Amino acid sequence: MGKGGITYPEGFSASAVHCGIKKEKKEDLTLIFSSQPCVATGTFTINQFKSYSLLWTLKNIKNPVQAVLVNSGNANTCNGIENYRYTELLAKELSKIIGIEPSSVLIGSTGIIGKPLPYEKIVNALPELVRTLSTENHTLAAKGIITTDRIPKEFQTATGIKGRHKEVCIGGMTKGAGMINPCMATMLCFITTDAVIERDLLQEALKEAVEESFNMVNVDNDMSTNDMVICLANGMAKNSRIQRGSEEYQKFLLSLKTTCKELAKMIATDGEGATKLIEVKVKGGWCIKDARRVAKRIAGSNLFKSAVYGAYPNWGRILAAAGSVNAKIDVKNVEVSLCGVKVYNGDPVDYDEEKLHKIMEKEDKITVEMDLKKGHFSATAWGCDLTEDYVKINKE
Repeated sequence: MGKGGITYPEGFSASAVHCGIKKEKKEDLTLIFSSQPCVATGTFTINQFKSYSLLWTLKNIKNPVQAVLVNSGNANTCNGIENYRYTELLAKELSKIIGIEPSSVLIGSTGIIGKPLPYEKIVNALPELVRTLSTENHTLAAKGIITTDRIPKEFQTATGIKGRHKEVCIGGMTKGAGMINPCMATMLCFITTDAVIERDLLQEALKEAVEESFNMVNVDNDMSTNDMVICLANGMAKNSRIQRGSEEYQKFLLSLKTTCKELAKMIATDGEGATKLIEVKVKGGWCIKDARRVAKRIAGSNLFKSAVYGAYPNWGRILAAAGSVNAKIDVKNVEVSLCGVKVYNGDPVDYDEEKLHKIMEKEDKITVEMDLKKGHFSATAWGCDLTEDYVKINKE
């Protein structure tokens, strides 16, 4: 299979095993490892109820990091303070096996809230997890972090930045299909790079990339207790240190944004029960916040999402969603297009509704374009249709 996803940059390997958290025999424990210490940055949920795994990661993310341990099937959240102690012990046990410091291990969890962390099952699986580390196991690792996702999600790209050893690369994997309405994070996302870059600048780049990608995804208007985006940089490309404002920084930032956007779109496409991706492009915003607010509100509108599922071009729901946002809109001149067909320009447009209905039935991606006519700022948001299967998946 070769390198890809999180193992695409130099020096990263991965593995995944079934340790027994999930009832079905599917991977539920993943390990990401760097042969060299990394600078690490992240963005995290602002939900007041936070996973103990996330709290451990928050405590240690400013340290040199070499390993990330992720379990799926158990959120390690609201399950008793003793589970924080178990989280700490997991880091210590893994560090012993690898031969690194416990403080260089980050931990992530996803799954059911309120259940005790199955510490013994995870500890017993650690030796096999370390033994099977490989650059070829990137897709297996992506499978090990998913819950209700239908497919693993990974992406990789080269940046065009030359290093003494090789070209700087970025790779990533993510999971998420429900409880997705993030603020400064997503569900779980792990990004790797072999770039030489200072931590503060990496954090700045990650924050900007997340704002334009994961923070613009809305599947169901719910925010998880476990959301995190982690980025690790081990410097093994041996490029000249990336400097703020340089051409190399712009190349790195563009590649990081591309990685985050592609992974974010995969999350929206794979939303629980989804059959169609919704992409909302807003321009003419008075400020960037206005453009983002409107785009995300439309993408997250349950009424519009339901109309998309029925392939019904109900543009009134688009306007209603946009108008509910605290944003400047020229309501007399605003323009709306649906799948490339203009439906509103301050007044209803005469268009072939049945033809547009058939287009929406056929297309896997439904595109909304809206011009607020108030300025020069633009934003794109992603969501998915709302189906009966979403309720079936979440009825328990």
